[in-house]
Amino acid sequence: MTTERTNGKLKDLDFGPNVHISSHPVLSHKVTILRSSATTSHTFRAVLREVTYHLGYEATSRLTTQPVAITVPVPPKEKGGKEEHVEYQGSKLVEHVALIPILRSGLGMVDSMLELLPNAAIHHIGMYKVLGQNPVQYFNRLPRTCHADVAYILDPVIATSSTVMSLISILKK
Repeated sequence: MTTERTNGKLKDLDFGPNVHISSHPVLSHKVTILRSSATTSHTFRAVLREVTYHLGYEATSRLTTQPVAITVPVPPKEKGGKEEHVEYQGSKLVEHVALIPILRSGLGMVDSMLELLPNAAIHHIGMYKVLGQNPVQYFNRLPRTCHADVAYILDPVIATSSTVMSLISILKK
């Protein structure tokens, strides 16, 4: 499908089953702030953090969980009574997750993702674009052996997607 824009918004595009384009009004508002040339550095960082948290929430919706038994405190039934504990079946994430920020812009997304996934591994990669050429890798701290089941590439600047696509090729190797 071809790219169409109506009032600055993407319309009728087919990016495939793994791409979700949000039409949430709050997210649209915050992305507008990020794109504005009038946005200060301080505001940009704060809003990027907020946007990343919401995007991360959506991006992690398909992670799998397994049941886990926990003990939950229950307030006393009467004043001065003893606190009780009951067994509860909760859930915990199964997959080992890696966060891969593309330096430097992706670093602004790491903290929000770590709020969602505090046990995630972080692996850095540096890439830059040269007009008319493939992206150039200048820094790579990816592990030799992958211990992650799922990797999230963090890059707030996706124009042509060539940098992200190059990184995906590197990760597949």
